[in-house]
Amino acid sequence: MNIVPARPPVIILASQSPRRAAILDALGVNYSVAVSDAEEAVTFPEVGQSAGIPLVDVPRNDQPAIRAWRKGSHIADLHPDMVVVAADTIVVCDGIVLNKPTDTKDAVRMLQLLSGRTHLVYTGVALFAPGQQPRYVVEQSDVVMRTLSDDEIHAYVRTGEPMDKAGAYGVQGIAGTLVQSVTGSFTNVVGMPMQATISVLLAAGIPVAQTLDGAYAQWRAAHPLLRTALGREP
Repeated sequence: MNIVPARPPVIILASQSPRRAAILDALGVNYSVAVSDAEEAVTFPEVGQSAGIPLVDVPRNDQPAIRAWRKGSHIADLHPDMVVVAADTIVVCDGIVLNKPTDTKDAVRMLQLLSGRTHLVYTGVALFAPGQQPRYVVEQSDVVMRTLSDDEIHAYVRTGEPMDKAGAYGVQGIAGTLVQSVTGSFTNVVGMPMQATISVLLAAGIPVAQTLDGAYAQWRAAHPLLRTALGREP
């Protein structure tokens, strides 16, 4: 019997997020995963790696593209012959950056802040390819959270879903029932904007098997909790 060898990884995803992996799966990209803890360090790219970094109105240490650079550059240094893609997502409300909650009390605090209000979600994507300068993109989406009762907030936190997510909610999961509307890229709110990711991959010469519409339809089919009214990819 002939054994067909597995395709070698085309890129390394510098993230342990299953949500980001699912989006690459839908795009038809062949990848492996390598996790970096470099995002915890307060480091910034040198001039040679900082060209083209999009900035948003948050402190420098919280810039999503810079945080993506921290993850990606660390893995790229370990694997200089590989293409590496990294992403980082922040939630911003009233100029306050909401990262992953530290505990359940912190998750409740975040959801109380977001309740009944519009907030911004930014995801920075950084791509490193051998012989090329790093590429960066930042996507913004506007999210309106409906007004939540304390009982709803505590019940949601008890599910455990908020604990590994920026802003303490996962819009593609149970929290889809808490969100009133999303303006902009829905997958950006999930943690990896599809269109922006396709663009940065193609710019680096990485083929993408799926069109945006095809990838989004496949990704939607894999998420039965996704609310149809919320999920769209402009």
